[in-house]
Amino acid sequence: MRKKRSRPQAPLSFEYVAKPVDGSPDQTLTMTNHTETTVRPTLAFIPHNMYGMPMPKVEVRTVLGTHLGAALLPGHATVQDILRFDGPGAQDVRAVQIAVTDIEELEHPPLDAGLRAVMVDLDQKATLDPEDFWGVGVANGNPFGVQVRVALVAFEDRVGDQPQQVEDVVTLEGDIEVASESHEVIWLPENVRGMFHHVAWCLVPQTLV
Repeated sequence: MRKKRSRPQAPLSFEYVAKPVDGSPDQTLTMTNHTETTVRPTLAFIPHNMYGMPMPKVEVRTVLGTHLGAALLPGHATVQDILRFDGPGAQDVRAVQIAVTDIEELEHPPLDAGLRAVMVDLDQKATLDPEDFWGVGVANGNPFGVQVRVALVAFEDRVGDQPQQVEDVVTLEGDIEVASESHEVIWLPENVRGMFHHVAWCLVPQTLV
């Protein structure tokens, strides 16, 4: 009996979930780098409906700009983005076909420890309530500094059992430099408090001065 040969693991893997059950936003794209090399991929998407039919009239964008090659994917790291659908039938998208159209290798150490950005209240405690969303807390547990890009995401009201659509995205002006094993808090202007429901983030190449 012949032994089945296991297929080698692809350098990058992608998973799109229209309605996650883990508390993540709807229409989440999870990207995993299975190599030691930090890359910056540019992705293209073909949306499909619940019957598996492509939807060429639906435009696909991403909150963090992975369709433009804007986000770093460090070695052995996982990054989450959120897809945005616009056009006739956008609410009917249930799956996407993903292709890497370009990829750039960069010098960046792999992540050894935690790195996250969350909504925080006035006491700098993590919150999920938009009314208590006063600032963005960014924590870096790695032994090196990082540069983080943060986007504030607002969602439309949910319609029935359809995936919740992104209504608005505001990327913070200026990327955030976070020193090794430290954290930063960026306070929001009063006029935007209560307007956003989620914080999305990604690493970007550090700007050398």
